[in-house]
Amino acid sequence: MVRWLLLLVFTLTPLIGFEVYSHTRLRAEREAELGQEAVRLLDLIQTEQQRIVDDVEHILATLAEANIAGSDCQDTMERLRQRLPSYLTLGFADRSGTVLCSTDRRTVGTGSADQPQIRQAVATGLFSVGEYVATEGPRRRTLPFALPYTRGGGQGDQAGPAVVTALLDLDWLRQYQARKPLPPNVTVLLADRGGTVLVRVPDLQGIVGQPLPERLGLFLSGTETATALTEGLDGMPRVTAYSPPGANGSGLAIAVGIDRAAALRTVDVAALWSWFPFSLILLLTLTGTAWAIGRLTRQRETERSLLKAVLEHLRAGVVVAEAPTGRVILHNSAAERLIGRPLGRIDRVEDYPRPFTRVADGSSETSAELPLVRALRDGAVVRQEELRRDTPAGPITCLADAEPVRDPDGCITLAVVTLTDLTERKAGEEALRRSETRFRELVENTPVMMWINRPDGGREYYNAAWRSYTGRSLEQGERWSYIHPADYPRLLDSRERGIAAGESYGFDVRMQRHDGTYRWHVCRINPMRQNGQIIAWVGTAVDVHDSRMAREAAEQADRSKSRFLAAASHDLRQPMQSMFFFAEALHSHVHSPRGRDALAMLERGMETLKGLLDSLLDVSQLDAGVIEPRIEDIAVKPLLDDIGSSYAPVAAAKGLDLQVVNHHDLTVRSDRNLLGRMVRNLVENAIRYTERGVIRLECHPLDGRAGIQVRDTGIGISGEQMSWIFEEFYQVGNPERDRNQGLGLGLAIVQKLSALLGHPVEVRSELGKGSVFRISVPLGEAADSPAPAPPARAPERGRLAVLIDDDAIVLMGLRSIFQDWGYDTIVASSTEEALDRLRTAGRRPDVMVADYRLREHKVGTEAILKIRELAGATIPAVLLTGDSGPDVMQEAERHGIGLMFKPVTARLLQEALTRQTGTAA
Repeated sequence: MVRWLLLLVFTLTPLIGFEVYSHTRLRAEREAELGQEAVRLLDLIQTEQQRIVDDVEHILATLAEANIAGSDCQDTMERLRQRLPSYLTLGFADRSGTVLCSTDRRTVGTGSADQPQIRQAVATGLFSVGEYVATEGPRRRTLPFALPYTRGGGQGDQAGPAVVTALLDLDWLRQYQARKPLPPNVTVLLADRGGTVLVRVPDLQGIVGQPLPERLGLFLSGTETATALTEGLDGMPRVTAYSPPGANGSGLAIAVGIDRAAALRTVDVAALWSWFPFSLILLLTLTGTAWAIGRLTRQRETERSLLKAVLEHLRAGVVVAEAPTGRVILHNSAAERLIGRPLGRIDRVEDYPRPFTRVADGSSETSAELPLVRALRDGAVVRQEELRRDTPAGPITCLADAEPVRDPDGCITLAVVTLTDLTERKAGEEALRRSETRFRELVENTPVMMWINRPDGGREYYNAAWRSYTGRSLEQGERWSYIHPADYPRLLDSRERGIAAGESYGFDVRMQRHDGTYRWHVCRINPMRQNGQIIAWVGTAVDVHDSRMAREAAEQADRSKSRFLAAASHDLRQPMQSMFFFAEALHSHVHSPRGRDALAMLERGMETLKGLLDSLLDVSQLDAGVIEPRIEDIAVKPLLDDIGSSYAPVAAAKGLDLQVVNHHDLTVRSDRNLLGRMVRNLVENAIRYTERGVIRLECHPLDGRAGIQVRDTGIGISGEQMSWIFEEFYQVGNPERDRNQGLGLGLAIVQKLSALLGHPVEVRSELGKGSVFRISVPLGEAADSPAPAPPARAPERGRLAVLIDDDAIVLMGLRSIFQDWGYDTIVASSTEEALDRLRTAGRRPDVMVADYRLREHKVGTEAILKIRELAGATIPAVLLTGDSGPDVMQEAERHGIGLMFKPVTARLLQEALTRQTGTAA
């Protein structure tokens, strides 16, 4: 690139030299013109000065001939002053030089007889010119003139005028310059014979009255006008034309200088504009040439670098040698690594190393038999020749490909050899063989039944565990004959879908053991992939027969437990229900205080037993998952008010104050009964563990939800007990297991209902200060306020109640309390019996109470509906049941029948009847 640039510069050198010569010649011509211009200006100034002197002479001659030197001379002068330029002063003087009258009144009476021009004029009688003299200060220089005055005066008349005088102020030069401006950058300098500066135009501060510098002394010598390049008084180089005092006869040195730099600036600018396109063209030429050369150079370097980088990044070794010498002109590091020797200095065929042996026959090669040498010498083309080199780290194996490169005449100019490293592939193949062997051994000896299928699912291999278990070999028998026939379709379906999707699949099947028994197995089949392709399917079968049988037994036991609980829910509640009714019936027959106390203790024990039974059955039902919540929008205020009014007497009996704080009219989404059960259990728990103080039932909005909380001032819960309080049968502060304090199932039921409804429960407690239980319930849409219930009417005698129950004891108890309430009763143990007795009585019942489960798989709902059909009216009815499943509740609600769960107290039954009939029972 440098050589190309030097050649271009050498080519352009004559053009550059011509441009420099043209510019130098133009500057020289311009300097010559500046000298001529300065001489011309100097001539103009000298001519103007001579014209002024001639004018002065004419004026003085005129004054000398005029008869104005009398007494009114001064007046005449005053009038002349108005017509004369300011730089010219005229007057009359006597022989002593004293001014008699003048155009400048200030000069009257001044003068000196030794003035040379006056003496010369008087002596010669001719016009005389003096030299510049200073007047009225150092800055004022005047040139005096004198002409003899002969009218009215003679030799002896000293008093009369002798001469006419004139003073020419050098200010004429400034006025001349103002009238006829000098060209820009031109200065005019006047100095006297002694070298004192008289005037400079334009004015330069502090110069007038100062001697000329030594460098300008040439202005005072010589007798001819000349030009010179000098440094002016302002320090600027100037082309100056000057006239020494001896050359112009005026006694003055006159110099006109032109600023050389300013004058030559136009030449330089013109030259610059001439140089600009030339330089631009030169620069563009050089830039374009440099860019083109650089691009070619970079392209070559890039290609060279890319080639080098490609060679260096190739895993294959590459060697290029020229023919016929065999000198290596190109190679990469992979070739040196495979050959095991440096190749950069090989200049002859004889220098090539001989590190390889042939893998085919194991014989050592000579240098002439190497692929590159054969290609150089013989033009041989070598394809996929496998070579091996032994090293301390292990053998290196490679494939050699060699080929000569010929010119258009067919002569070999180059030879290229590539060496492909097969060492890793060989090692990988060997490792794969060892891995496959280990894998086969692992599969063969694993205690789990395993098999390998081909990608299409065909059989390939079964391990020893499979063969031992089934007693079959790979080739023996039908493929699926060991599968239970009932499981065969499910196996094929899972298999076809798994293979089609290329994903893992599995199934549970019964496989036949070698002794002929079928046992359950869990089979899982996974694809084995290589490079994204399925190369095999690996299956396992695990015997789960014992665990499956155990699970089925557990499920059967759970079903038996559910059936037992269902039976217990009915069979245990029936006798307890009769006990409640008969205890209520005893109230009208027991009159002594002792008997009433005993009856009260009986009822308290029955209430406790009822609570225990309800809790046990609730927990069982929640564990069995038979309770399905009915989610709806519920107004919180009526719910909490009902609970507060129900438990306020219980709390008051213990000396506690139960307060309901509900300032927010909130609506929540929940199950009315289950949410009420959660709140009741928390209130009961608070009453049970609070000895004194206050229990507060509160509801507040909380982060888009409703927070229903029960706060007490009870015994509190310690930190270590906090994780146990929701466990079944766990009670705080009841180590004696006092059944009057329950079974410890209340909070367990709250926790299970919380999970069922999705209502989180939080607890905060401090030992000895009380606890706060909070239920977080999602908000719902505000529901319309229910219509107020009609006020209960007083019971009327002679009302008819139909009572249906297949348990005679319960039926008798019901009849007893209804008779105490003033009802006429019809009792029956079945639907048909109730219908027959109603038809016989010929009356329409006012209320009905029926057990849900009757004989012969009949239900009380059927009896109620048939009696309503017979009566032709919707008779208020209450259904008693020991089943708490959702079906019973949905059926009762669908037909507008009140529902109560056994055992029920007479008070609760009376409240239910009041809600159904709107009158007191």
